[in-house]
Amino acid sequence: MMCVERTLADGMRAGIASGLGVATVHLTYSTLAFVGGMQIMSRPENASFLAFAAGLLLLYFAARLWRRELVAVTPGGIQPSFSRAYCSAIGFGFLNPVTPALCAAALAAFSSQIAAPGGLLPIGVFLGSFAWWLLLSIGLSRLRQRLTLGALTLANRGAAIFLAIFGLSMLLKSCAGLSQVGL
Repeated sequence: MMCVERTLADGMRAGIASGLGVATVHLTYSTLAFVGGMQIMSRPENASFLAFAAGLLLLYFAARLWRRELVAVTPGGIQPSFSRAYCSAIGFGFLNPVTPALCAAALAAFSSQIAAPGGLLPIGVFLGSFAWWLLLSIGLSRLRQRLTLGALTLANRGAAIFLAIFGLSMLLKSCAGLSQVGL
């Protein structure tokens, strides 16, 4: 949401810088997960336990997002420089407990489908993340004057529903995995 809020408040440049910062954090966490997480995930019971915990966490985030109250952001003030917006996004990303939790959830959800050789997985995560934030920043900057709090609330609710569905599917997958390993 930081990228969205910065784009709406400070324009496309601030949104892109924030998105690049978030993508840098995703690169770091996916590299750490790839190096250490794949060994942990190689045992089916570990993967199922992690998927279960990640599913619960996603349901929690979905509930928080559903109940989130939006506040109108008024443009004005001093616009942050590109490097300041980038660095603050990195700082926020590393200090935000949601980021590693969602990276762990993604690793648990897609561990059976990861076939990227070597270090291609973290690079793919970075490129995909940055492409998403870039497109989002460009789109939001074009719609900036037309978006209302009601429209943003609907977008939050849609994202909450998506997270809830994803969390429930992870819970079901993990329960099936736990029953196969006899737990």
